[in-house]
Amino acid sequence: MNVSENKKIVIDFFKHLNERNMKDAFELFDEDLHWWIVGNIPVSGDYDFKKITFGFKMIFRAFENFQFTLKEMTGEEERVSLIAESHAIRKSTGKHYNNQYHFLFTLHQGKIQKVKEFFDTVHALWVESPESEEIS
Repeated sequence: MNVSENKKIVIDFFKHLNERNMKDAFELFDEDLHWWIVGNIPVSGDYDFKKITFGFKMIFRAFENFQFTLKEMTGEEERVSLIAESHAIRKSTGKHYNNQYHFLFTLHQGKIQKVKEFFDTVHALWVESPESEEIS
């Protein structure tokens, strides 16, 4: 696959997520997928195909109108780097979740094989907390 095709796969992945079309989104994953999430909060760490697909399903159950907006994208060889933003309402707290992300995708033979996900973990913890205070 060339860089343009790899970028299209990443765009399609987020399009499917935003449309809640999990089946088509997850079909873009390699069966040996490795997804890593930055930090030391409960969602941080390493995920395989089964764990990350479950994780996405939980996100869409826990948040109302969860949407990713794709901002900047660049690619080289089998890698695609993406800056994105999310918006949603946390159902349990009513808080507005608005996070910034950097995703580094590695693709192989038209499938997403590896992802490194970076985002504001302090904001992610805040949206989960019952307190209504803003974190400065």
